[in-house]
Amino acid sequence: MSKIKYKLAIGLAALLVIGGAMYIYFAHYAPYRPDAQQEVSVWYVNDDAMWSGFEALCAEYNEGDGAEYGITVVPRGFESSKELYDEVCAAAQNGSQLPDMLACDTDFAAYLDSESLLADMDAYFGKWETSDYDESMLGAATGKNGLVAVPIAAETNVFILNTEMFSDAGAISSFEKLCSVAGEYYKRNTSSFFSISDYSMFFRSSVAQLGDEFDGVSPYDTDNENCKYVYKLLAETAYDRGVTSTNGKATQLLADGEIAAAIVSSADIMQYAAKLDDDRFVFADFPYMKDGMPVYTERVLGMTILASDESRERSSQMFLRWFCSAKVNSRFVADSGYMAAIGTQSGTSEHPVYERLMEAIDKMQSDARHEEYAANAEYSVNSRNFDNVLNTIMDSLN
Repeated sequence: MSKIKYKLAIGLAALLVIGGAMYIYFAHYAPYRPDAQQEVSVWYVNDDAMWSGFEALCAEYNEGDGAEYGITVVPRGFESSKELYDEVCAAAQNGSQLPDMLACDTDFAAYLDSESLLADMDAYFGKWETSDYDESMLGAATGKNGLVAVPIAAETNVFILNTEMFSDAGAISSFEKLCSVAGEYYKRNTSSFFSISDYSMFFRSSVAQLGDEFDGVSPYDTDNENCKYVYKLLAETAYDRGVTSTNGKATQLLADGEIAAAIVSSADIMQYAAKLDDDRFVFADFPYMKDGMPVYTERVLGMTILASDESRERSSQMFLRWFCSAKVNSRFVADSGYMAAIGTQSGTSEHPVYERLMEAIDKMQSDARHEEYAANAEYSVNSRNFDNVLNTIMDSLN
C-alpha cells in the first residue's frame, strides 16, 4: 500500500471513530431539551427516612437543571408499596394515565417489563452509564430482557433486641431457638416476644440459608419443603402467641416497648431512630436456621421509566441521570439505613443507633454469604400475594 493510501486509510478510520463517538454522545449523552416545557411525573412510596426527602430533591432539580432544560418533575407519594403497586396495576388494566417514572423494587420493575409497560432502559442507560454502580445491585436490576431499572439503594434484614425486656442473646442464636424462647416468653409474660416486618423478604433469606430458592408461592400451595418447614415454625409460634403479626409495623412495636425483639429491614430502623437510640436496643446476631448456612439477601430499589413518547421518556432520562448520579445518590441515601448503589451512604449520623446498625450490617456481610437474585417478574407477583396470605394467616392465629 502506498503512503498516500495508508494515510487515507488512517484518516478514514479516525473519522469513523470520531463520527461514532459523536453519534453516541448526541444519541445518548447530550443534554436533551424538549421543544416545549415538559412535565413528567414520578410515583414513589414515602414510608421511611430516605424517601421523606425525595420531594425536596425534585424541587431542587426543577429549580436547577430542570429549569435550564425545560423539564419539570411532579412527584406523587404513596403510603405503602401495596398501595402504589395496586394503583399502577389498576391504571395499566384500565388504560388510565400511568406515571412517567416509578420508584419500586426491581422485581416489580421486571413485572412491568413483562407486561410491556417499560421504556427500553438499556437504550437510555447503557453499560458506560451504569459501569460505576454496585455490581450486585445492578445484577438485581437486570431481568431476562436486560436492564429494568436504575438501582439506587438496597435494604437488608437485621435482628434487634430490647435488652431490658430480654438480655440473653445467646439463647436465641437460631430461628428455632428464637421460636422456642418466644413461646415460653408468652407463657411467663402474656405478651408476644418478637415480630417480622416483611414476610417475603424473611422467607427468601431463610430458605436461602437452607440452600434452596424461595419462589414466593403461598405455603398452602408450594411444594418446597424448606418453605413449609419455616412456615410451620412461624405458624406454631404465632399460635402460641410468641410472635405477633404487625402488618409491617414490627419496628414501631419494638420502639414502643411492646415486643422484645424484631426481624426488620435496615431502612425501618432509621424511621424510628429517635426511639431506638437508647442503649437498651442492641443488634444481635441474625437468627439463622440451625441446619442452614449464614446467608443474607437484599431488596434493591430502583427508578424506572414507563413507556410513553420519546419526549417524555428522554425528559425522564434527564432527571434520572441527575438523581442517580453519585453526588445526589449519596445525599439521598445519607443515613437512611439503605446501602447506596452509587456513591456512598453516610458514615455518621446524629442518631447513635445508626453507627450500631452499620456495624451490624458490616458483620453480617463479612460472616454470611450474599445471595443475589436477578429481577424476576414471577417472583414479584408471587411474593406480593404471599405477603397478603401470610398477613391474613398470622392475624387469624394471633
